[in-house]
Amino acid sequence: MTMLHGLMSGLEKLTWRIYRRARLDLWFPQLPLAAAVGVAGLLALLPTIRRYASEYLHLQLNGLFNALHPLNASVPALILQGVPSAVVGTLQIFIAIGLLLRSRMAWISALVITFTQGALAIGYSHQSWHSGAFLYVAALFFALSVSGRNFQHSSLAAGTLFAIAASILLLTYGVLGSLILGEGFSPPIVTLPQAAYFTVVTMSTVGYGDISPKSDNARLFVMSLIIVGITVFATSITAVVGPLVQGRLNRIIEPQRKRMKRVNHYIIAGAGALAHNTARELLARDKSVIVVTDEDEDFGEAEVIRGDATELEVLRKAGAETAHAVLALSPDDAENAFVILALREIMTDAKKIAAVSNRRNLERVRRVQPDMILAPNVFGGEVLAMALTEEKIDGNALIEKLLEAGTKPA
Repeated sequence: MTMLHGLMSGLEKLTWRIYRRARLDLWFPQLPLAAAVGVAGLLALLPTIRRYASEYLHLQLNGLFNALHPLNASVPALILQGVPSAVVGTLQIFIAIGLLLRSRMAWISALVITFTQGALAIGYSHQSWHSGAFLYVAALFFALSVSGRNFQHSSLAAGTLFAIAASILLLTYGVLGSLILGEGFSPPIVTLPQAAYFTVVTMSTVGYGDISPKSDNARLFVMSLIIVGITVFATSITAVVGPLVQGRLNRIIEPQRKRMKRVNHYIIAGAGALAHNTARELLARDKSVIVVTDEDEDFGEAEVIRGDATELEVLRKAGAETAHAVLALSPDDAENAFVILALREIMTDAKKIAAVSNRRNLERVRRVQPDMILAPNVFGGEVLAMALTEEKIDGNALIEKLLEAGTKPA
């Protein structure tokens, strides 16, 4: 049991190290998911691009589109045959951009569209569950489902913009679909005002009944319009009202918890024993301390900001520009070096202190030019060796070993 626990712990540490070294936090999983959704959107746009390239630009791209046809055929259409897929393709590309920005609303929209694609691949297209189209959609839906916690960004401006764009695209989809499938309705939809009227009434779920679908294609189209319309409306309300309500609740629930004035404070980047002890000693001296870490650990009275300390946005949120000192105290020497490099980009006057756990990394950390290098492990090894060999202990030499000076005076 102990061996299994040690093996699991080693695998976890190895995975975390690979995650850090590959900088996966900067592009995973939003980049591959955005690429998957964006490719589906581009494939949905291929017929429209081909037609307009031939009619207006007089470009014959048959060879290219024939080569892409197997890919295009493997991605099921979101909407029914005859309804322009360009609207859906445009919406998917728009959602892909939102996924790159880790937008929560973009993630919800991608989830809904992918689920609808899978349902239509089985229900409307009568494809088997092991077909390429269904497997593609199922894999994408699973990847989106398990990565929801990585898409938490929301703002009033972005939510409003996304809601307006999604509503316009949905309205366009409804109007064009109603016109193309007009003969499947009773009475037939033959004019633009009729199509706009039917779309608005259907999206609002009012349903006066004066225009009703008669064909199977028309009924399925109305079903998709109602489902997507309700989804867009719900997510739009969430994106616009959510940030306002959350901000208000935060002010109501925590009225007494005032944020510290972020001037001449100390920022500790990282977790572990050294970070905990340093935070405790600074707090004991009545200093303002902010801890930046992505670990779920308790630092007492210190304010904790959850995030990656190597990201400029997170350091600015912690007030690195006006801090007295920034201490990179992670057990990972590479992460500490990245924190110092990020501080160089911010152009702060705060003292930059980096901890080094491995003697082999001392020279590497010196190259990023911190104001001070803290080497407790090197110091401990030196003291232990001196004590065991009964050498004369020089206090000044020990201090130099503990605080390895950088290129600038500490």
